[in-house]
Amino acid sequence: MKVFEYLDRISRMHKLVEHRVTGTPEEFAEQLGVSRTSLYELIDELKSRGAPIAYSKSIKTFYYTEPFEIS
Repeated sequence: MKVFEYLDRISRMHKLVEHRVTGTPEEFAEQLGVSRTSLYELIDELKSRGAPIAYSKSIKTFYYTEPFEIS
């Protein structure tokens, strides 16, 4: 069951980042049902797999700096 929860969380993360609607780190973590620390661990894991994720303070969202798909 944990694997499916993880995959679902990663899928939701990807959609929110792709559409630039994550909100602040606190809001993003809340949407995913994780702590802020866990959020950054997930982001670091995606980055280690090639995801070009960045955060914009001006528009308060995480986004991909170039097109990225999860396979």
